[in-house]
Amino acid sequence: MDNLINRIKNKNPDLRKAEIEGLLFLLKNKCSFTNQDFISLTGIPKETLKQFKKSISSLLEEPNDNLVSLSMEGKEELRNVKLKPYKWSLLSVKSGHSKSLEKICEIRDKYDIRPRREYDQFLATPETSYAKAQILFDKGVIDGKSIAFIGDDDLNSLMLAALSLESENSGDYKNITVFDIDPQVLNSIERSSKELGLKNIETVLYDVRNKLDKKYLGRFDVVVFDPPYTRSGVVLFLQRSIELLGNRLESNGNFEGKYIFMYYGNSFKSPEKVLKIQEVLNRFNLVIEDKIEKFARYSGAESIGNASSLYVLRTNRFTHLADFSSIKIYTYEEQKEERFPFVDHLVFKVFGVKNDLLKSKGKILGVLGELCMMHNLKVMDKKITSFKGGGLTITFVLANSNLVVHTWPEFGSVHIDLITCSPIYKKDLLPSTIGSLFGTSKIETTCVE
Repeated sequence: MDNLINRIKNKNPDLRKAEIEGLLFLLKNKCSFTNQDFISLTGIPKETLKQFKKSISSLLEEPNDNLVSLSMEGKEELRNVKLKPYKWSLLSVKSGHSKSLEKICEIRDKYDIRPRREYDQFLATPETSYAKAQILFDKGVIDGKSIAFIGDDDLNSLMLAALSLESENSGDYKNITVFDIDPQVLNSIERSSKELGLKNIETVLYDVRNKLDKKYLGRFDVVVFDPPYTRSGVVLFLQRSIELLGNRLESNGNFEGKYIFMYYGNSFKSPEKVLKIQEVLNRFNLVIEDKIEKFARYSGAESIGNASSLYVLRTNRFTHLADFSSIKIYTYEEQKEERFPFVDHLVFKVFGVKNDLLKSKGKILGVLGELCMMHNLKVMDKKITSFKGGGLTITFVLANSNLVVHTWPEFGSVHIDLITCSPIYKKDLLPSTIGSLFGTSKIETTCVE
């Protein structure tokens, strides 16, 4: 079995061995699936499934764009192979909760709620609506809390309110507020909450591209959203979430102990999008307390495997709002990534530098001159500013941008900020060069861009 899985793994770098074994287990036990069913069951993106089918073509029936079906030879080859199932989803409806799930399905049918593609919506499965609500109980963020949903075409607010009536769920929310751009969604929530006797649910017609009414700022403890899968969309939804959690008019800006539940999906083929999202979260100084892959499931989003990951984000005393101007947040709008012209922006924090080096202007200039020479940084001009206590700020105007250095003799520390408009010669050796020249191994390196 190991040889078979290893051969397949070599052709499917985006899949883990356990996932490959799980895919073979499914095929062995059912033999045939439509592509749509296979994607919905596993959360594997369409392009990844296409590659997987190609890699096991010797086990499949004649190539078919819409089916994954074992051939007789494939069935025979897998017959005596012991395969383990893979847990494709953490979604499971707890006993006693099926009635709440049925109610949501009835409401969807009654009001004919459909995803609006102009808002990048994909309708979540009913089981996902249940899971999105249940995870709030499981994480212990419900009791006595004010909860906001930014967008709720999946009716998660109703599911949350219904589940709060179940005896197994400890904790009762204070109030729920749904902000949504679609009047039909809000109408279905308003009418259904009254029909079901669900308490303290407020709806607000709201376009996230507009400013929030001041009365909502800082009113909430938890915010839940599933944004457009664009960088600007994620940034704007996070911005609004932090405004709801902590009033930006407060002088102390203390958001500690509050939570954001964000759903975001992307294909295995575009990990750079995940890195961009991590960069955005760092920009707001949000802590990723938990991340559950492929937690939510949808219909019609095959490019991302009909699945998205749950990010459980916790605010803290360093969390802050970010300046943001773009209102083009949907995929149908032009999503041009603006970039500064510089190639590299590196920051080095150097510790443990000897005092005599830092107090000598001549020695510091000599060290920095050697650094520039070793990495082909041509100095056009320089300015030196001295401070009380012996600290220096040295600015080098380079032929291809600039280098700014600050020294703190009393702490044995140096801060180096380097921006260049062309590739740096032997960039990977910069930390070791700096360590050698300053006589220390205590260096923190940050690549800003």
